[in-house]
Amino acid sequence: MKIIKRYCQALDLVNDPKLIREYELLHQQIWPEVKNHILTSGVVDMQIWRVGNRLFMIMDVNEMFSFEKSAQMEQQNPVIQKWEQQMWQFQQATPWTPNGEKWIPMEKIFDLTQQ
Repeated sequence: MKIIKRYCQALDLVNDPKLIREYELLHQQIWPEVKNHILTSGVVDMQIWRVGNRLFMIMDVNEMFSFEKSAQMEQQNPVIQKWEQQMWQFQQATPWTPNGEKWIPMEKIFDLTQQ
């Protein structure tokens, strides 16, 4: 399927080297159900980058994707709920993230192809 949109989001990790390493190890072998959930929600490609305890996620999505649909799918899947609960022990919201949310959308401020 064709990529129609790119989302970039930020999230912080608890600033503990041991927890950060464990988080990275878990993401090197995500559960098959998690990968399937990501792909069936309309995500074509996803990358997570880290500097210090700040994460940056790039999501390329197709026309099937919406955050609302993905959230509904997550609520109906106990395995995905378990994964997300496990991830919260490593994650913390950025200073700009609204209460009760995790990843916060980033604003694109430069695009070389539009110059």
